[in-house]
Amino acid sequence: MLINPAPYEKFTKQLKQAREIAKSQGTVELNAIADRHLARCKDNTATGSSPDSPTLGPAWDRSGVVETIGGLQAKVFNPKDYASHYEFGHRQRPGRLVFIELRPGASKYGQAAELQKSGKHKGQWGIWIRLKKPYVKGAFVMTDSEKKAQKELDRAARHIEETIRRELR
Repeated sequence: MLINPAPYEKFTKQLKQAREIAKSQGTVELNAIADRHLARCKDNTATGSSPDSPTLGPAWDRSGVVETIGGLQAKVFNPKDYASHYEFGHRQRPGRLVFIELRPGASKYGQAAELQKSGKHKGQWGIWIRLKKPYVKGAFVMTDSEKKAQKELDRAARHIEETIRRELR
């Protein structure tokens, strides 16, 4: 008995075509989701009141979509060294004096910014405050955005699965 390979070749061709369509659709979907994730992170990150201090908001960035062994991947990240402290919170020593740099004429905590005439902050405008809390709560900007992005990814996966089913009919 001879086996006719034509139906298998046709099915193999359909599988390859469905894989390419799913890959391109996945790339488009993942790019859109990563862009929205990045925008949420930037929008929800509070900016500092200091004119010269670095702020986390503009530092958010993302990688392009790359294919890995596990599938397609895109990363949203913040390269600032203090980003994790902002995200998850941090300890501090109550009673410690810290300098908060402000714009000239600005005020914070009921104190007007003053020009510093000596010391490490000479020539800068700001105020000195004494820390009161032993712990600063995190903002969870990335964590909250990841939860929303995961829902979007699940929805996109269902759309891609439907596309593959249509292609294999």
